[in-house]
Amino acid sequence: MAYFPSKKKPIECLNLKRIRKHRRSDFQKYTLVVLLKEGPLSLKELEERTFAFVYHFHGFGYSLHEEVERKVYGFLSRFGRQPEEDYSARMKKWREKHEKQIDAELECKDLTERGFIRLNEEDNYELTEKGREEAEKSANEMEKATISIRNQLLSPAAAARNTVVTDFFLALMKLLAGFISASVGLIADGADAAIDTVSAFIVWAGIKFKKEFFGTLIIISMMFITAISVGYESAIKIVDAITTTTLPISLPYLVVTVEGIALIAAAILHFYQRYVGKNNGSLALISQSIDSKNHIYVAAAVIIGAISSIFGIYFVDALIGIFVTVRILIDGIELSKDALPSIKGEATDLSRYKIPFEKHWHLSKLETFKIWILYSIKEDNLSTKKELINSLKRTFKPKHVSVLSKYGFNLGEGFDFEKEFKNLIKSLLEEKFIIKKDENYILTENGKGRIDRIFRSIRYRQSG
Repeated sequence: MAYFPSKKKPIECLNLKRIRKHRRSDFQKYTLVVLLKEGPLSLKELEERTFAFVYHFHGFGYSLHEEVERKVYGFLSRFGRQPEEDYSARMKKWREKHEKQIDAELECKDLTERGFIRLNEEDNYELTEKGREEAEKSANEMEKATISIRNQLLSPAAAARNTVVTDFFLALMKLLAGFISASVGLIADGADAAIDTVSAFIVWAGIKFKKEFFGTLIIISMMFITAISVGYESAIKIVDAITTTTLPISLPYLVVTVEGIALIAAAILHFYQRYVGKNNGSLALISQSIDSKNHIYVAAAVIIGAISSIFGIYFVDALIGIFVTVRILIDGIELSKDALPSIKGEATDLSRYKIPFEKHWHLSKLETFKIWILYSIKEDNLSTKKELINSLKRTFKPKHVSVLSKYGFNLGEGFDFEKEFKNLIKSLLEEKFIIKKDENYILTENGKGRIDRIFRSIRYRQSG
């Protein structure tokens, strides 16, 4: 039995031209490395590898896009604004548009024309000598990149070091802007950022020399100091606004610009520190991520205060400052509770500290697994619970050393397919992509349409 790809419609060829060149280049490198690691593969098998590699990220984008649109339209609806098109219809079109960007056949054709791969007698794609050289080169590049990313970005020591560098430049920027504008507020904020740089250095040293707990204590202490400082300044400003004439902020636009940059930097640091901290079980980095989140609040308060001062209102930031003070104190107390087990030498439970977008990442994994179930029913004629679970395990928990597992794309790691299968199937039944008959799951026309959109390049005709 052999499989042959069918001809594509002209309109599909036009759509393929829209795929960005850098995405195609990355995928072609991935294809070559897969063939290097796993040997000759059919177009169908390559499409399956593509799915496992690419679709999860599409699902993440879809989940995040859906959440953003829901919140935006929910907010606008309060003012009587309704979208011109039904929300669910908009999301369906958006998803279908992006699902059409997966095409293994196009890349295989291009790689064949360039002499990197060829079809063997079994109609499987295999590497040529030229392709093997390129694949080995790509594999080495991927491995070096993985090591470099780990050492320079994703290790606790690297994250702590990068935080020191970022805090230093933020402090320098705020101090320079403060002296240029003669803004006492910016100078004070710059001095606070300089102290943050010192505390970040202590955290880095603690991680570097295996004394991470001291870094955690420093961050917690700094949080309480920041809360007291912000609260005191806010209270004084409120009193001054009531009893005396408050002077306007000098160069408010400069203040807004500088604090806007600081806010963005704090948001990035919050995500970065939380991600590395949670993945490595580092309470010190988790503490820094909370501190960075508090700096987002502080920067926002300063920006609002500067904008308000343009209109002659000089106490808004002080009121927000009181709220920020309370938030920082609550975070400091909660973090102190989590730090206590470390004093006793016990493991700290970091599960409650969520990574930004973690929910959407998890939802995209579930979406990937659900689509694979539909695919397995349609293409592999699987129908029972046992067959589908085995297919999920085989694809997303490979026992062999594959490219996906080696480079951290093993989506099934830590996921219990047997335990979660009921929830995966329930969703597919509710969306009417499948129906259940006795112990078998059968694909509906809606389900077939969904799979055809995603795996549009898997269109084979059987012969022989």
